Amino acid sequence: MAGSVRRTADGWIADVTVGGVRRTAKRKTKNEAVEAKRELLAQLSARSTGEPTGITLADARTLSLRIRWAGKSYERTAAIYTQSAVNHFGPLTQLGDITAPKVDEWRQKLTARGNRPGTVNAKVSAIRAMFADAVLHGYLGSIPPLPKQLTKRNTRDRVFSDQEVAGFCQCFKAMGQPAAADLFVFLLETCCRWGEAEKLKGQDVDTTRQRVTFWETKANRARSVPLTRRGMDALLPYLPAVPTHRVWPYTYRQFAWLFVSAKERLGITDEALTIHCTRHTCASKLASRGIPLHQLMAFGGWTSLQSVQRYLHLHTDALASCVAALEA
Repeated sequence: MAGSVRRTADGWIADVTVGGVRRTAKRKTKNEAVEAKRELLAQLSARSTGEPTGITLADARTLSLRIRWAGKSYERTAAIYTQSAVNHFGPLTQLGDITAPKVDEWRQKLTARGNRPGTVNAKVSAIRAMFADAVLHGYLGSIPPLPKQLTKRNTRDRVFSDQEVAGFCQCFKAMGQPAAADLFVFLLETCCRWGEAEKLKGQDVDTTRQRVTFWETKANRARSVPLTRRGMDALLPYLPAVPTHRVWPYTYRQFAWLFVSAKERLGITDEALTIHCTRHTCASKLASRGIPLHQLMAFGGWTSLQSVQRYLHLHTDALASCVAALEA
């Protein structure tokens, strides 16, 4: 058994030979090459003995984030969902020990915390993906059966009331974080996802036309969004001197901590109220004002009509023409 890591002109090479079978892998950094060497040794060793080596949940997460989701628009979401699994089952838990009953127990806890069925299904799908990657790399012999997906219910999305919006802004300012209050308003006024706001750069803001362009979106489709007066006023103080720098000074983890702290100060215990509810609030407001669903799709960056049909019950003004037609 032999293995080495060597540097090349444009990266690092992990080179492993086991039982006369040689495998190589190219990586950008030495640490990544060392990790690739370890994986190759495990794969070839398992192949030579015919026995899977096993893998912990934490290592399986690292593997899938690197080979499946790295550089993809879904990467941050996948990192959050898989971390949720690690937090529940424990990082040192063997992936192969996670059975269908254990996953079902986890689903029940997620549901009790206010996770919607679609979100729960997505988190379980992330575990299923980790199983597939572990099998592909020789750590497991097969993918175990997991529970069927939960049926999606037509439940009402949690939105911020005007009183809650004012309360959160006051809390952020009282905590010495006025930028958090302005970012909160920006999310409410643009209907954007957190990741889109976090990646927004100075060069993406057109102050003349009063609009912003989100280049990195969930659907990998850039879109430009006109700004309201409130949205523009919230954004202007944070435009960076260097256009390529980011506008907002928070990572998701930092802002999430501030958001949870504000909830505690306001005495809000509803776990269904999350940062993402800013998007639901904006979309609900637009739908209730009679904005056509196809325009709502374009404004919020949804790619299918099914995604915005949840707001159809608020679309009463746009349906008034139906009543007029029937009356006639």
